[in-house]
Amino acid sequence: MSKLLVTLRTPGDRDAVRDAGAEVLAEYPDTLLVSTTARQARDLADRGVETAPLPEQPVQTAGASFAFAAAVGAQERVALEPEPGRTAYWLVKLIGPPTADWLDELSAAGAAIHGSLSGFTLLVGALPERVQAIRDLPRVEEVTPYRPAMKVSTKLRQLPRELGAAQLAAVDPDAFADDALQMVEVSVFPGEDTGALAARIRRSGGTVLTALPSSVVASLPRPVISDLADLQGVQAIVPYAFSRTSNDRAAAVMGVPDDRVFAGLPLTGEGQIVAVCDSGLDNGDPETVHPDVRGRVAGITSWPTRAVLAPFTNDPPAHDDGPADIESGHGTHVTGSVLGNGEAARLAGAGPVPAGIAPGAQVFFQAIAQRIRWKSRGELAAAGLQPFTFPWPPPESGLYGIPGDIADLFAEAYEAGARVHTNSWGAPLAGEYSQNARSVDAFTWHHPDMLVLFAAGNDGEDTDADGQIDRDSMGSPGTAKNCLTVGASENDRPPGSDPAPGLDRNWSDWSGYPKLAAAGHVSDNIDGMAAFSSRGPTDDLRIKPDVVAPGTNVLSMLTSVYDGDGEPLWGRLPEDHPLRDRYCWSGGTSMATPLVAGAAALVRQRLAAAGHVEDGRRPSGALLKALLVNGAVPLTGQYQGEVPAGPNPVSGFGRVDVTGAVGPEQRVAFADAPDHAVATGEIRTFRIEAADASRPLKATLVWTDAPSLEGLGGLVNELYLQLETPSGEVRNWDANPVTRVTNNVQQITVAAPGPGVYTVRVRGVSVTEHAPGAAPAGGLRQDFALAVANAAPEGGGGEALWAVAPTAS
Repeated sequence: MSKLLVTLRTPGDRDAVRDAGAEVLAEYPDTLLVSTTARQARDLADRGVETAPLPEQPVQTAGASFAFAAAVGAQERVALEPEPGRTAYWLVKLIGPPTADWLDELSAAGAAIHGSLSGFTLLVGALPERVQAIRDLPRVEEVTPYRPAMKVSTKLRQLPRELGAAQLAAVDPDAFADDALQMVEVSVFPGEDTGALAARIRRSGGTVLTALPSSVVASLPRPVISDLADLQGVQAIVPYAFSRTSNDRAAAVMGVPDDRVFAGLPLTGEGQIVAVCDSGLDNGDPETVHPDVRGRVAGITSWPTRAVLAPFTNDPPAHDDGPADIESGHGTHVTGSVLGNGEAARLAGAGPVPAGIAPGAQVFFQAIAQRIRWKSRGELAAAGLQPFTFPWPPPESGLYGIPGDIADLFAEAYEAGARVHTNSWGAPLAGEYSQNARSVDAFTWHHPDMLVLFAAGNDGEDTDADGQIDRDSMGSPGTAKNCLTVGASENDRPPGSDPAPGLDRNWSDWSGYPKLAAAGHVSDNIDGMAAFSSRGPTDDLRIKPDVVAPGTNVLSMLTSVYDGDGEPLWGRLPEDHPLRDRYCWSGGTSMATPLVAGAAALVRQRLAAAGHVEDGRRPSGALLKALLVNGAVPLTGQYQGEVPAGPNPVSGFGRVDVTGAVGPEQRVAFADAPDHAVATGEIRTFRIEAADASRPLKATLVWTDAPSLEGLGGLVNELYLQLETPSGEVRNWDANPVTRVTNNVQQITVAAPGPGVYTVRVRGVSVTEHAPGAAPAGGLRQDFALAVANAAPEGGGGEALWAVAPTAS
């Protein structure tokens, strides 16, 4: 027997299921879950009924993947007997996509649902004496304990991603035999006591760096990890690292007209506030700041050194060295790429004029870099402290102002009116869904009109020297589901450019890339990737980065108070150049990300001009993301194997192109309304025609998903994009079936659309949390944003940018 999801396209489909003799396991608004024999499945296909298989899916936890049967097998090998009368944690496998009624039944049986995992598996808390009642529910297939080995990241144990029953049975203590210090993030289930956890870590010889209600960051001897995993209330243990920065012609490369006029409408970002969270902004004074942003600073704040670091320093409490950009000039350069207007170059009467993407926007700047005077090892010992990292001390300057909960940064910017928030920093955690990633998703879940951007990171390496950049280096919080994660492609600054590029060399001249001779110069091919750009996928197999933008030899603002060693960033302009003291070169995903933030400001301005604006609601961050992704240009790569075809974990959905996103010739239809939300088994349809048969028809679906559990990641609410052609052919967004959804950004392209009506479907595959503001009320629903290029209303007509309504059901 096998399970199928049946799409109810006509009233006769239900009769066909009955006549075929298939067993109906569950009914949804537009779908049936059925159990069939092979003969019955063939019968349904012969009758023209649309079906999708419901195969067994692996469960994902803390970077590991395992079959549910392996988890059951682990319990048979080493039985866990949770303490009676105390909440324990369990994996509950359901027969299929759950509805609100199923979840209510679980709650009534004593299960507190904490997470929705892949394979229609829930992570729940329940008293051991209630487990049999949960197991007896008609929609439950099996229940098994959430084991210590499921909590500890495989990256801490050097294990393969796929785990079997033997590896799940227990945490191998030999994996932690050495006494080296390890920085970890330990998360707990809701209601568990992180204070008690922190105290235990200290008693075990560890140092607690952050203690939040849901997690503790600590440096501890590696053998302690297995002890912590045995604690009932611990949910995940994953690696931790401090965040660091992810270190003209880019506008033209990104499809921004020189005059920034789109069909007679100037788009400069005017009326938009972009928050930039980075090292500092020039001299830190809004009145005398760099001429390129002077008069457009909505505010500057400086975040002091985190209190938890104070005992390790010789600085006064709440140390704050201010918002000036002294150490690197990183934040100043980033800000110029977002919204610099080139005023300093015009005042000097010199060129080039390196304007940012949105030169009419305002900036709200949050300075997070601090210079710290660390205690020596002797001073630490005298204070009864020990180093939390080796070698000691850490760098004197760093992003030490980042708060324990980065949602505080977003909240401050949101209150200041910013709806685009860009961050060119992150931690090298190789695809991990960290506490910071969860904070991004939690904030955007409750503030759906905010778009948060993060750099992918600069950890691309060719460790095996095979001439291809390795996968699995994505930085966090760029692993968040709801942020727009930006990788770096090459800029258009080839050898011989005037002025000469700051880094004027080939990739193979870099010590880390000796086998990349085929990649040529670092900025001579806009269809090529920057070798250093971090690659995905995430640990839960989502596509990241989402998009790319130029990130090599980008010319932008230079801080006027630079006091670092050597040249700033990638270097100044030549010594005799009149703009040498105003602009400099740089590169990295740090430089690509603000360019996309500027593009987001332009798109938001365009939507406001079309009347699609309502504070607190629209345009949603999901719509900005959908439009930018929909308009992106796929990268072809510059040597064989560099960039895979289609959406991929190297370049995502392609290079951002503002004209492609909202240019008048694109004829873009969009949907961005809470009352379009879907429930489990519900389908929303949109009927359109191709406006121009000579251009591709492209649809992109994005939704703001609920935050996942720390360390686990994965989608909470699963939607799926399909497109039915005029001939009745149904196209799926990717090779994954409807029932195995991994990405909350999905896209379908019809290269050569024909005449007739195309039906875009948005399916609710599994919705287990109700999105704030989603309508209609009642049940569990997830809203979404949809963008369709080359679209005309059914029957023709329509505007260059128009809102499409769903088909009446």
